[in-house]
Amino acid sequence: MFLVTGATGRVGGRVLARLVERGLPVRALTRNPGRARLPAAVEVAAGAPGDADAVAAALTGVTAAFVVLVGDVERQAREFAAATKAAGAPRRLVLLSSSSVLHPVRHRIGDEHREAEEVLSGVVEEWTCLRPGPFHSNALWWAKSIRETGEVRCLIGNRPGSPIDPDDVAAIAVRALTEPGHAGQAYPLTGPQVLTSGDQVRILARATGRPIEFEVASEDEAVATFAAVGGDRAVAEGNVAALRSRQVPWGWPTGVTEQLLGRPARSFHSWAADNVAAFR
Repeated sequence: MFLVTGATGRVGGRVLARLVERGLPVRALTRNPGRARLPAAVEVAAGAPGDADAVAAALTGVTAAFVVLVGDVERQAREFAAATKAAGAPRRLVLLSSSSVLHPVRHRIGDEHREAEEVLSGVVEEWTCLRPGPFHSNALWWAKSIRETGEVRCLIGNRPGSPIDPDDVAAIAVRALTEPGHAGQAYPLTGPQVLTSGDQVRILARATGRPIEFEVASEDEAVATFAAVGGDRAVAEGNVAALRSRQVPWGWPTGVTEQLLGRPARSFHSWAADNVAAFR
């Protein structure tokens, strides 16, 4: 049995779908089973990674788990680890981490995922950490403003980076869950090309067939926006500084995605073409 958390998310959902396509037994841990709309073949368990009792119950009979932590990442990692010890399972765990753990600029996002990696790798026989940079699908943050005003006001700056398709991450996760040879590995995952946020917007403009204005928000505006969401200005300042740094670890293609998949990584151009309806 495979357990998937984050089963309605952009990566977890594709991990679940790929496992189901293979005819493998899958259990999904979700906060709202009635609203999850998961395939009939999937066994559904109610709960979240931060609920140790629910996780321990969901881990019954599970040999491999794909873990996505959202929100209070450190606390959820500790609770999941406690549940893993209590259940004596799974033997194999694949964690969706972040390449922010490699960032030379210390910030909360990196610190939380670094702690999660350390905690969870210590409670299973075989662990694998996936460390993607930004996803192609992060561009959906701009969808509403593109549809309504034809504009993008970018909070994260305009530094070069190599965004990755979430489905490529899911494909690698399934390999790590089902194949030998990935234990003890931490994979830095990127897409195939270097793009700025402005480059992505220009690609979206071509895909939609309409002009899109692009502007970078000031650092103060970005900090204020993130602080309003997270409630902590100091944390927001650290995260914005890291995202806008010239030293982002996802600033160039690592080639690891291609090596693991045995094929080219999917480009942002391809993702934009398939998701153009969201921006019209």
